[in-house]
Amino acid sequence: MARVVLIDALNLIRRLYAVQERPYLPLAEEIAETTRQQIISNTRQVLSQALKRLRQDLQPSHALLVFDGGHSSWRQQLCPLYKANRKPMPAILAAALPLLMEDTEQHGMRCFLQAEFEADDVIATIANKVRLHQQEAIIVSTDKGYLPLLTQGVLIYDAFARHFIDANQVTQKFGVAPDKLLSWWALVGDSTNNIPGVSGVGPKSAEELMQLGASLNQALLHPDCPKKLKQKILDQKHDILIYTQVLALQTNLELGLNLQDIRLPEPT
Repeated sequence: MARVVLIDALNLIRRLYAVQERPYLPLAEEIAETTRQQIISNTRQVLSQALKRLRQDLQPSHALLVFDGGHSSWRQQLCPLYKANRKPMPAILAAALPLLMEDTEQHGMRCFLQAEFEADDVIATIANKVRLHQQEAIIVSTDKGYLPLLTQGVLIYDAFARHFIDANQVTQKFGVAPDKLLSWWALVGDSTNNIPGVSGVGPKSAEELMQLGASLNQALLHPDCPKKLKQKILDQKHDILIYTQVLALQTNLELGLNLQDIRLPEPT
């Protein structure tokens, strides 16, 4: 069986970079070139170590690092608030990305970037296709947006804590199972993506509501659904639909990739 590891590249790299940048903060507008080169050199080193460790820990037969394309805007067109609070990538890191991608390729791991696609959607699409062929798909990321994919048998691995995330952990953290997360986030909001949710609906009331049915619509039809809560949700039904659509990952992109393209060479 193929074991396909899909790495959310910037989720990994930005956290590794932040640790290397931290001793030099706050950075002046014009930093010394020696400082710049030291931060980049340190980031290259820890990324190399992280990739080696992932290969040792997960033993993949195939692997791909997926980067954001940067020109996907359909979510912002649907919901202008989406990621409006997101800080831009540090300039030093942005300039170093081609070098980091080159390093990655030298590890035998292919990088993928397509201008019009967000990395999350690319990864979700590949993971979905891998699972449809009854192969093993592992997503390496701390981004909670992938958690609904657990319902499809996709595995999710936290490279920093070095453990897999399962459905029980999701339920313990959010109060709902992975298959209800999209509706739950649409109700309570998602600060990471700047989604406000429904005014007056908190995590506890949303959790109790979602326990009344297999879906949000079923829960609203349940006789025990509080009338005031139901009315709040119905009043913002259009917004909830948009939030759900924006937060849902696409799984049917045409990428022009096949498994052979991302097969790892045998270790030397």
